[in-house]
Amino acid sequence: MPRFPISVFLIAATASIAIALFSFAPRTSSSPQVATSKLAPTLRQRANQVHPDSLQRVRVVVKSADGIQPDQLRARLQEAGANIEGQLDALGLTLADMPLAKLDEAASHDEIAWISPDQEVKSLGTATNNTSHVEVTSGASKFLPADNNAMAYGGAGNNVGIAILDSGITPADAAEFVGYEWRMSDGTLGTGLFAQKYLASYDRIKKHIDFTGETKNQDAYGHGTHTAGIAAGTGQSSEDNASSTPGAATYGGVATGADLIDVRVLNSQGMGTVSNVVAGIDWVIQNKNTYNIRVMNLSLGTPITQSYKTDPLCQAVAKAVDAGIVVVVAAGNWGKDSYGNLIYGGILSPANSPKVITVGATNTQQTNQRSDDVVTTYSSRGPTLVDGLVKPDLVAPGNRTGSAETAVASPSASYSYTPTGGGGLIGGLVNGDTSTNAPKATGTYEILSGTSFAAPMVSGTAAIMLEANPSLTPAFVKALLMRTAQRLPAYENLIATGRMTPFERVITEGAGVLNTSAALTVAKAIRKDANKAKLGENLITNKNLTYSTLGVTSPIAGENMPLNNGVVWVEGVAFTDRLLLTNGYQLADGTVLANGFVIAGGYMMSDGSYIFSNGYLLGSGYLLGSGYLLGSGYLLGSGYLLGSGYLLGSEYGAGDGTLSNGAKSGWCFSNQETWGSNMIDPSSTTSNEEEVMVQGEQALPDNIRRLSSTSKFFPQP
Repeated sequence: MPRFPISVFLIAATASIAIALFSFAPRTSSSPQVATSKLAPTLRQRANQVHPDSLQRVRVVVKSADGIQPDQLRARLQEAGANIEGQLDALGLTLADMPLAKLDEAASHDEIAWISPDQEVKSLGTATNNTSHVEVTSGASKFLPADNNAMAYGGAGNNVGIAILDSGITPADAAEFVGYEWRMSDGTLGTGLFAQKYLASYDRIKKHIDFTGETKNQDAYGHGTHTAGIAAGTGQSSEDNASSTPGAATYGGVATGADLIDVRVLNSQGMGTVSNVVAGIDWVIQNKNTYNIRVMNLSLGTPITQSYKTDPLCQAVAKAVDAGIVVVVAAGNWGKDSYGNLIYGGILSPANSPKVITVGATNTQQTNQRSDDVVTTYSSRGPTLVDGLVKPDLVAPGNRTGSAETAVASPSASYSYTPTGGGGLIGGLVNGDTSTNAPKATGTYEILSGTSFAAPMVSGTAAIMLEANPSLTPAFVKALLMRTAQRLPAYENLIATGRMTPFERVITEGAGVLNTSAALTVAKAIRKDANKAKLGENLITNKNLTYSTLGVTSPIAGENMPLNNGVVWVEGVAFTDRLLLTNGYQLADGTVLANGFVIAGGYMMSDGSYIFSNGYLLGSGYLLGSGYLLGSGYLLGSGYLLGSGYLLGSEYGAGDGTLSNGAKSGWCFSNQETWGSNMIDPSSTTSNEEEVMVQGEQALPDNIRRLSSTSKFFPQP
C-alpha cells in the first residue's frame, strides 16, 4: 500500500487550524434554480436521490462568492451541519464534510458561489491504495485506511482474528500480510524521558498449525494463500507495480488490518478429511481467546450424505457459532450439469448448516459497477439435500478474482525486510530505540475463480464489522449482512416479467450480493452492548439514528444501493427502523420460526421501489415494517405496514428455517415443482474444484446425474 501520501498530510494540517466564529448580517438567499446550478452535476444527482432525513455525509470543496469573508462562509456552512476541515483563504475555498441532504440549503445562500465534490485525485503515474476490484466493488474502499499511518489507528479489522481453514498461508513476500501499529520508544536510557512515538510493522499471521499429517506449513496447493489474500491481503506488491505502470491491476483484500490464523486442514493436493477439518475447528474454538478469533472461513466442503443434525462437520461449525465465532462457508461449485444446464441442490457440507453464513459467487463481468453482476453458472444453488433448507444466504464476487500467490509457486518470492528508523546514535540515546523493519514487496498474484473466493470477502467484512462493534453476535452479523445485501437487478427484472419466482431468486442469490460499506455502517450504529440486549429491545438506541437515515444507500462505483426491503426478519432481528430483537417470527399459518429468515414476496424496481406480489407499492427510501411484538417475545407476522398505512397481509412473506417445535418450515416443499426433478445426485459430484478455479465460467463438470425422488438424499418435509 502506498506510504504517507502527501495529500493526506496537507489535508490533516489544514484541518487542524483553529477556526473562530464571527457574527455577520444575514444575506438574502438565492432562488431554487440558482441554488441548483451551484451544485456540481454529480452532487446534484446524489442530492436528488437522498432521503430528506438521511445522515449520509459528503466531502465537498466550497467556493465563496465575491466579497465574502471566510468567517461568513464558514458560518453559513455550519448552519447546514457542515464540519469545516480546512480553509484556503487565498483561493476563496473551504473544505467541508456535510450532510448530503443539506446541500440544497447550503447552496441557496448568496455567500456561496459553487459546491464541488472533493473527488479522489490520482497521479498519472501512481495508483492509490484501496483500488483493487475486490475493494471497490464490495464498497470496502470507501472506508479502508488510506495509508500505513492511518492503518495503525484501525478501521480495517485490526486485531480481529480470522481463522482460515484451508491448505495453508504462505505469502510470497512479507508485505502481503503486514500490519502497522504506533509504538512508544523507551526514552533516554529507558527512563521514558523524551520517548518518541513511531510507526512499527508486524506480521499479521499469528499462528500456523497443521492437521493434515504432512507436518509442514507451506501452502503447496495455493488455495489457502489466495483465500487469505482476499480476506485480508494488502496487495502491496501489486500497488507498487501500479505506481510505475498506470492502469495495472491491484489486488488488495477486504480486512487489510485483520490478524490471520493459518489452520491447515487441506494437504499439498488440496484434499483433506472430515476428521482433519473437525480437528481444526475444535482447535479454533479452544484457542479463540488466545488469538481473538471472531471469524472462521471454510472455503471447502464435501457432498451432503446426511442431515445437518447428524453431520459431524455441521455439528462442529454449529459449536463454533455457539462459541461466538462467525462461521463463513463457501456454497460449492455445483450449479450446473455436464451440459451447462442449471441444476439445484449442489450446496456442500458444512454450507448446509443453518447456523453458518453460506456464500455463493457472482460474476462481476470485471466491472466495479454492480448493475451487470449475475450469479456464476457454477455457484451451487439450494435447496439443500436431505433437509431442504434454502441456501445460500448471500453472494459475493468470486469469478476471476485476483489475490496473493503462494510463495511455493511465485518466481519472485522473498520474505525479507529493510531496517528503518532508529534515529541514529544520538537519536537512539535521547529518544530510545525507534527502529523497525519495512517489508519488501516482491509478491506475485494470480486470478482464480470459485465460491471459495467469494466466502473470504464476507469473512473480511465480518472482521471489519466486529472491530467497529465487538458486541455483535454471530446471529447479528449474519442478519446485517443479509439485510444490507443488494438484490441483483438482473433477477428483479426476471421476477417482474414472470420468468423467475421469488423462491428461485433466493436459492440463487440468497438475500443478494455483499455490501461491505452498508454492513459496516449499520454495525457502527448498533448499541455497543448488543450482546446484552433483551427481547423486545431495539439494537439501534441512539435517538438521532434510524435504519433509514444511516446512509446504507450510499453509492458503490457511482451506483446508488437501494434499501433491501425484502428482508424482513433474520435470526431474531426484526428490521424495523431501530432493529427489534425477538425470539421468533409467527408465519401466516400460525407456526413460529425460531431461526432462519423471512422475506417479503415481490420484486424491487431500479429506483428502489418495492412491488409486492399483490401489486402494492412501497416507495424508494421508505422502510417496510415487520409486524407486531407479542408479550412472549415472538414477532407476530400479521402484516407489513406500508408507507400509505395499508396493512399487507403476512401471506405475502415467506420464511425458511426451523420452527419453534423443531420442525422444518415449508417454503422449500411448497415450491417442489421448481427443483423436484432437477436435483443433483451427490454421488456424481467428483472433483470439480481445479477446473472451476482455473477456467471459471467455462468449466463443465463430468457425468453429473439427477437425483431420484426415491433417494434417501431427496429433501423430505
